[in-house]
Amino acid sequence: MQDQFRYLFTPFKIGSLTIKNRICTSGHGTLFADKDHILDERYVEYQRARAKGGAGLVITGMMDVMFNCRNLIAQQEVCDEKVVPMFKKLSEAVHEHGTKVFVQLNHTGRETDIELTRLPSWAPSPVPDISFFREVPKEMESEDIQEVVQAFANAAGYAKEGGLDGVEIHGASGYLLGQFMSPSSNRRTDEYGGSLRNRLRITFEVIDGIRERVGADFVVGIRIPGDEMTVGGNNSEDMKEIAKELEATGKIDYIHTGLSFYEGVFSVGFGMHLPLGFYTPYAAGFKEVVDLPIINTFRINDPVQAEGILANGQADMVGMTRALIADPQLPNKAREGRLDEIRTCIACDQGCLGRIFKQKPMSCLQNAAVGLEKEIGTLEPTTDKKKVLIVGGGPAGMEAARVARMRGHEVVLYEKEQVLGGQVNLAAKVSIREEFGGCVRYLGKQMEILGVTVNLGVEVTPELIEEVNPDAVILATGSSPQKPAIPGAEQANVVTEWDVLQETAEVGQKVVVVDGGEGHWRCCSIAEHLAEQGKQVEVITPLMFVGMEAASTADLGPYYFRVRGKGAEFAPSTAITEISGSTVVALDIFANRERKIEGVDTVVLVSANRANTELYQRLKGKIKELHIIGDCVAPRKAIDAIYEGYTLGRTL
Repeated sequence: MQDQFRYLFTPFKIGSLTIKNRICTSGHGTLFADKDHILDERYVEYQRARAKGGAGLVITGMMDVMFNCRNLIAQQEVCDEKVVPMFKKLSEAVHEHGTKVFVQLNHTGRETDIELTRLPSWAPSPVPDISFFREVPKEMESEDIQEVVQAFANAAGYAKEGGLDGVEIHGASGYLLGQFMSPSSNRRTDEYGGSLRNRLRITFEVIDGIRERVGADFVVGIRIPGDEMTVGGNNSEDMKEIAKELEATGKIDYIHTGLSFYEGVFSVGFGMHLPLGFYTPYAAGFKEVVDLPIINTFRINDPVQAEGILANGQADMVGMTRALIADPQLPNKAREGRLDEIRTCIACDQGCLGRIFKQKPMSCLQNAAVGLEKEIGTLEPTTDKKKVLIVGGGPAGMEAARVARMRGHEVVLYEKEQVLGGQVNLAAKVSIREEFGGCVRYLGKQMEILGVTVNLGVEVTPELIEEVNPDAVILATGSSPQKPAIPGAEQANVVTEWDVLQETAEVGQKVVVVDGGEGHWRCCSIAEHLAEQGKQVEVITPLMFVGMEAASTADLGPYYFRVRGKGAEFAPSTAITEISGSTVVALDIFANRERKIEGVDTVVLVSANRANTELYQRLKGKIKELHIIGDCVAPRKAIDAIYEGYTLGRTL
């Protein structure tokens, strides 16, 4: 493996610091903080797991340098010396495994939730953002600017006192320093506005203040976007000029590629529709114009891909953030040649970004232990080995089988279909969601590696269970689609999304896709799947907009571009009252006005599934140790199924 990863596992110097390899986890929100907004034990254990897994560098999620710029309810802050004891715990936890740790320092500027701070947001000019908060900020006065500069310096001092190895100044994501850099948000006419150097003045002052506080040997880096992707903002060539100006200070040790303004991000998204390594050209662009080390982040999922980026000279270090959320052991597995054991990020964003935007602590669809490393992150060998029979080879059943087998139980799994995967296989049939199948591929390989006995194409009965005579039975029999009580729903031209994806129904040219009110990716996916085939698609939902639940992953803007661009029509706030032959009667909920959609060839219903409880009802009270997990308890998402499989497997 040393030859395969000649670059990835080569030690690397940033400033005066030597890092053991080229893999880092970049700054990302977790909402792991105590009531005082200080990183907590949960965060320490979360980062300890990434260090133990072999990452060379951990960069914390952004920590606000002042109290007046919170934009998340549990945002971490580094505003006074109270953070130093937790910094010491973090540095000790990470250093124990030979990993280095930087803290990312930030002021959110106009991207502040004033409902949390009860204070006006600050910005270079009174220009509101158009993504999250949309409030008119206070135009900063000179004393405000100096207060921010001092706050960055103080925060860097606390980081050094706490034993951390460096700081990263956040100049990306449209936060305060980025707002000053950008002509789209900086309309000032004083020494902090106008020319490029004037717009960079506050950043230069922040760098100077930090250097004065921490000295020359402490690592100081900065994160900036490769392109602001914002009307009137800095493009990629402008950002290269900024990179050169930052290098010219002689006080920056590295540059890290970062996101654009949030309005640009919501046009691009974060999800699996983006090509792997999509931000690499921007990192390579910085490499062309500066000699500073460049860290390249975003959609770098596997070590082979990462090695290629380094070998091609497109970056000096790779941020594999979501990849390390999904599998903190990725570096160790790669170094040991266990590539087929890596639990790859599928870019679903359900547990990470999706939960953060809902003000909930981060989790992960693939990795149930994220944020719970201390409580459930360790799998202890069982002292009471059992023969465990699992019914259902979807994500819940396979995860339960994986974990139970790792603990030493004898596990036999039955799946009535000829393949493992359950509903994930259907989700992955949509081209834009193909990566979703990654969780099935990983779990399926684990069945093979761990020696789980898998029986495909077998319908389990009470008689079969009696014949096998297990000590414990786990039912993960999933759920099935059902048609809602709409007059006409039983017509032959009315089908479910399962019928479409399993290709058991013939779909005509003019299609109405009906969201039953969940607003999940299921409806979005089937509409895109049909639009890609050139169908004339109209999506109807009773919610305020199509894909309402999916909006939290920031993928909805790109979805609208793609699907509307293919000619699909969206009808929000609309219910279906009747289907009669080729006519669909739609009701505008707010106007209480009906319209008839004529000439419809096929109606595709996407409604809540029903739990498959038949076998459970037959076994209840007759099996000494009987467990049910996943959709057969209540139809939900894969993230819930895998979590239940994991937690049951570790306690069985």
